[in-house]
Amino acid sequence: MAEVTIRGATYFYTEQGTGEETIVFSHGFLMNHSMFAPQLEAFSDAYRCIAFDWRGQGNSEATPEGYDMESLYEDAVAFIEALGIAPVHWVGVSMGGFIGIRLAARRPDLIRTLTLAETGAEAETPGKKLRWGLLANIFRLFGPGPVVKPITKILFGRTTLADPTKQEMIERFQKSWFQMNHSALVKTAFAIFQRADVQDLLPQIQAPTLVLVGEEDVARPLEEAKKLQAGIPDARLVVIPEAGHSSPIENPEDFNRALRVFLEAHSSRAQTVKEDRNEA
Repeated sequence: MAEVTIRGATYFYTEQGTGEETIVFSHGFLMNHSMFAPQLEAFSDAYRCIAFDWRGQGNSEATPEGYDMESLYEDAVAFIEALGIAPVHWVGVSMGGFIGIRLAARRPDLIRTLTLAETGAEAETPGKKLRWGLLANIFRLFGPGPVVKPITKILFGRTTLADPTKQEMIERFQKSWFQMNHSALVKTAFAIFQRADVQDLLPQIQAPTLVLVGEEDVARPLEEAKKLQAGIPDARLVVIPEAGHSSPIENPEDFNRALRVFLEAHSSRAQTVKEDRNEA
């Protein structure tokens, strides 16, 4: 476990593995680095794996400002550059995907491959803005207590919610919402709801891209994932069964299988083999 100070905020991160190539795992809103524990365990045999907490979430510092998507994009650039790990395999879930789109389009030198899970490029619809804005205002006025149940149903799919073996995991994240800085969470929530449409960036993405979506995701459903795939040149789409908006921790087996196939096809080792075959 380590920390790095970038753009006025102390960022917490954890890493595992010493491979030549680095995977950076970026969580979604109300989650933290620990949602990628199954991935760090699975991929550290071949890659250097890094998972971090966004500012104001998990163990990273809560600052007065800096929660809009453009500021977080700049944080991501600074994080990668500060650790000297570019180009990276970026794996972003939900909010982490919002930032991943910006990184791959604007700073292709930092991104080796792009994996976008449970995310999209469109601005929020009026209906979702209204619903989630109401939840954020209730959170702001009364704390997380009154909104724990509806938020849980957004973050996890029905299979996970009904699985007795997953209840401890769900409760762990629920407890973390009470422990995080509530002002920072509310600011992040409104920044997400008010984010700009970035569909115009999609054709600019040249990095190999994998789009993943939980088949039970109600926040970013399959239709949105299909639009994302269609907008990115040669992107591949995989649906993760029995998972909602947090597929890396809901169904890590299928998530890891899809990610491993993708990474192995686009690692530097694979490219070297392909070049050798072409020369032969």
